Amino acid sequence: MAEKQLLLMVQVTCAPEHLEPFNLWCNSHLPNLLRIPGYLWAQRYMGMEDPSRFVALYGIRGEDDLPNLLDWDGPNLHPIAKAEFAGWRKLQGLSDIMLNVYEQIMGTPLHDPFLRSDGPINVTATEPDPAHEEEWNRWYSESHVPNLLKIPGYIMAGRFRLLEHPVSTKVNTWPRYLALYECESEAVIPSLRVGPDMRPEAREEFELFRRDWLPYTRNASRGFYRMISKHFEWTDG
Repeated sequence: MAEKQLLLMVQVTCAPEHLEPFNLWCNSHLPNLLRIPGYLWAQRYMGMEDPSRFVALYGIRGEDDLPNLLDWDGPNLHPIAKAEFAGWRKLQGLSDIMLNVYEQIMGTPLHDPFLRSDGPINVTATEPDPAHEEEWNRWYSESHVPNLLKIPGYIMAGRFRLLEHPVSTKVNTWPRYLALYECESEAVIPSLRVGPDMRPEAREEFELFRRDWLPYTRNASRGFYRMISKHFEWTDG
């Protein structure tokens, strides 16, 4: 991979009675953050299985930008970031919050087609047992992801690992690994998720994971999300 891809992912569940003010705030929050040098793009998604679960993804230019973007109590935090963080703390009804900075370790760089389409995504977060992490990673990158990309409906994939940095370690929670898959359309989701319409090859790969690798996985979560907001400023230059 020619360059290190840094990704900020925020996941949160919002109680139904607080959805309206939360969504209203988010409508200005993402474009406001893109006014800060260092943020390149932002995309927001809503859970297809759980519409109260949201994911926001942000591209970050590089590690040198982290003190300006995320060091909440540091001297270099950008004024816009400080104001947005203050607004976040006033929101009500939020739970199951995850805020992680990842570096890409495998797969398609998040330039094309990911940033140039509005397709739904699958977000899979995992935490392997450290005693088996090496072989677990080898299987995930060399077998699991390539096998999933052979299944009609998946069009791109990328794997990410928590970034070890003095700023990111202040905010990172779990899990250590993240996989993002972009899907062709919402129409293909029933054939990819666990259920009666799941494609045989997708079911086979899921059963293989559950049989051979889930025992070595401390935490695992998986969900499909539809895009609800897109703020794209990345350029080829």
